[in-house]
Amino acid sequence: MILPTKYIPASDSVLGRAGAILPLRESNPTVSELWHSYRTIRTDESFDSFVEALTLLFMLGVVSIDTGVLQWRV
Repeated sequence: MILPTKYIPASDSVLGRAGAILPLRESNPTVSELWHSYRTIRTDESFDSFVEALTLLFMLGVVSIDTGVLQWRV
């Protein structure tokens, strides 16, 4: 689910996972480097759930990609 509900905690929603990615924006990593950084803080998440959260950030205009490197807009 994109948003938390009565049965889905905020940390398990796409919005919550996207929020967990935001503190990792200190540099301009590749998707692979960001995935490895994300796995250090959320060891139980799958790559699919990471991609869903990253896609949400793309749709919101928070991040873009330029020649394989993520560019943070916020």
